[in-house]
Amino acid sequence: MNGFPEEELRSALHALADRPAVPVAVPSPQAAVREAARIRRRRGAAGAGLVVAVAGLALLVPQWAPGGGSRMPAPPAATAGPPSGQPAATEPAVRTDPALGVPYAHDLYVHCGIRYTKFAGRWWRADPEVPEEALDGAVRQDPYTAGTMVLVSAGEARFVRHAPDLTVTFRPMEAEPVPCA
Repeated sequence: MNGFPEEELRSALHALADRPAVPVAVPSPQAAVREAARIRRRRGAAGAGLVVAVAGLALLVPQWAPGGGSRMPAPPAATAGPPSGQPAATEPAVRTDPALGVPYAHDLYVHCGIRYTKFAGRWWRADPEVPEEALDGAVRQDPYTAGTMVLVSAGEARFVRHAPDLTVTFRPMEAEPVPCA
């Protein structure tokens, strides 16, 4: 038998059979119920912690996102305040430039047609401008249209929206534009 002497195998099996049985602890039904309740409490606490973390990130992420958040307000009216060359108090002093060729979620303001947008902390001019009348009715229902903005080069950014298809090229501006009327 596989090179083992039969007598050694028999004695090993008898030794195992003669050993006293080790008691196995079987949990009571009450202990099982308590353990299940403890696991549910831990899962609930972990879920609540996850909800709080996601809510906290939802408040912080728009400040870091290119374009200053998910929605760009209408271009502000020219009023007293800091000169256009200096950042306003609510804008971050450090501008984070987007990576070339990477699409970033961007809401484009289309109330007066497509003329300007603010992306990556600076103003951009549509080249060519798209008048409001040229926009699809579905686009004009909301003053914003969602899509993606891609930095093509240091002097060119491209907005793309699908359904209905819309592609607009933008060039950087030196100063803040005059708001539409």
